[in-house]
Amino acid sequence: MNVLLITADTLRADHMSAYGYWRETSPNLAALAREGVRFDRFIGQCAHTLPSFTSMMTGLTPFETGAVATLHCVPDTPSGKLSDRTPTLAEALSQGGVHTTAVDNLMQFACHPSWFVRGFAEYINPNPESFVTRLIAERMNEVLLPVLSRQPDPFFLWAHYWDPHRPYNQPDEYLRPFTDDGSEQLRVTPDGRQYVPTWGTLDALESSTWADGAYHDGQGDRLADARGMIDAYDGEIRYFDEYLGRVFDALEAAGRWDDTCVILTADHGETMADHLTHFAHVEALDACTRIPLIIKPPAGVPVAERVRGDLATHTDLPATILDLLGVEPQVEMHGRSLLPLIRGEADAHRDHVVSTGMYLLDRDDLWKSMEVSARTERWRLRRRAPLGRDYPTHGLELSGLWEVIARLYADEPEYELYETATDPDELTDVAADNPDVVAELDALLEPAVASDYWYRAD
Repeated sequence: MNVLLITADTLRADHMSAYGYWRETSPNLAALAREGVRFDRFIGQCAHTLPSFTSMMTGLTPFETGAVATLHCVPDTPSGKLSDRTPTLAEALSQGGVHTTAVDNLMQFACHPSWFVRGFAEYINPNPESFVTRLIAERMNEVLLPVLSRQPDPFFLWAHYWDPHRPYNQPDEYLRPFTDDGSEQLRVTPDGRQYVPTWGTLDALESSTWADGAYHDGQGDRLADARGMIDAYDGEIRYFDEYLGRVFDALEAAGRWDDTCVILTADHGETMADHLTHFAHVEALDACTRIPLIIKPPAGVPVAERVRGDLATHTDLPATILDLLGVEPQVEMHGRSLLPLIRGEADAHRDHVVSTGMYLLDRDDLWKSMEVSARTERWRLRRRAPLGRDYPTHGLELSGLWEVIARLYADEPEYELYETATDPDELTDVAADNPDVVAELDALLEPAVASDYWYRAD
């Protein structure tokens, strides 16, 4: 029994043909789902990278670990470090006799989050020569495939791909492989706005800038407008899927497919032109937190249903992997194993997921979350920390984008409610019409809001 965990950075589920998207972006992952289980309501712990991966590797929420910010360009950060006393998934597996390997480059972040290395017998950086997000699938496979071929049994191998994260630097043939303009999918919101599902409103799609021109969506000469960005994003998914197919072929050729559990997931998604921040990932909404989870179990593990609608989240992954490999967890985790659901031996074990989003550095130089949301099967309540106009932005100075986003947040309402079951794009705020639902879901947010990692104005 082996486990191959594949993580795709910035991959939203609703842009995958494996999840019903009208463009054929992920045929190899669709085939993987047909052999395993596709979780339709896998909701991430965070709308950005470092907190989500920390939850994935510890089984704890961002408000338990204190990792609520992604400090990819912030060195010498005064907070955001995982406690040295918190064990990781790889440490538990190594002590349980499993060979652990990571092909990942998160240690290249400017804050150098060392906990991603802990417990791995081998930690291999696939692109030490360039910035983390510039890693493309072809280079990843060049490093990963030889590593995969020499893994001993039993192994746990984590492979972190950066497609489809910006920059959209895939080969030209994958830049715009789809030619439709989305017009055949056009719909209308209850308040009369036309929109393309998972893309955004027509008004937003026709503009290449947002925040009153304070930030540009474009990416140099390759892309000119919002539709071009969406085409490129979908092209990166297709490119990533092509190279994943080669990994699956390698497992088959080595005779290891049947005894290897393949898990595909992501850290977060990406807004297109559908919300406040275009082509970014900070909002605790489905565009950024509804991500794929496909589990192809090894032979011998029965699959009751190929598609599961149960709510699940990142903190469930360590418990699931430990369960698969027969290793006891070292500490109590927030999540629970998904294996009983896969085998049809249990019902859903959670009725909501709390996710966090945008963050800033407060006046005490501690990184704090300034957005949190509760997602149930039917609803999503989004809550922002009241900011006013006088709030600290010194922690955002290294990125003009982040300061623009923070300024946008200051003008937004504290609460938004979406009936996700009937409004999957979360475009129509119904908080004013459902005060009882707002109150009920707000209570679910209290542990996060009461924690030390929630922003409070002085």
